[in-house]
Amino acid sequence: MSFSVERYTLELAEAPSEALIVTPLPEREAEALGAAFAAIDPWASYGYPASALSAYLGTREPGAPRFLLTFRDEVAGAIGMRLDWLRGAYIQFLGILPPFQRRGFGRTVLAWIEREARAAKQRNLWVAVSEINTDALRFYERHGFAQAASLPNLVYDGRTEMLLRKRVC
Repeated sequence: MSFSVERYTLELAEAPSEALIVTPLPEREAEALGAAFAAIDPWASYGYPASALSAYLGTREPGAPRFLLTFRDEVAGAIGMRLDWLRGAYIQFLGILPPFQRRGFGRTVLAWIEREARAAKQRNLWVAVSEINTDALRFYERHGFAQAASLPNLVYDGRTEMLLRKRVC
């Protein structure tokens, strides 16, 4: 699978003169990002501790890159991937910080992930979304993902996660 370049410059459709920068996530950024994401949904609703999110984001793991998103030299979000998962890439984590939401960053990131998956001749993109995260569910459905499975009580008793899939090849 791709995702091997050290720096990606992703042009924003809404502002072609602007770019979202994607780089491997430096360990020094993990603690602040973990705290920021723990304070917003869906992580806040699930009670994810900042330390757990920081540990995930700061971990180096073969086949599971973590990326930092920056915009105008400010941290805008993070991405965590699991490559080569069920003949495709699994988006384990996609978080955009509130000041950067609803600006086309998520759409830009998904388009980049899809281009990388196609270049690697992968068949699928995968993501799991909590039933309480209705904005994320609508976002992924708007971008061609469809429900592949319902996973009740996976993360939290009494709640359901939806596994979504998008065919890319």
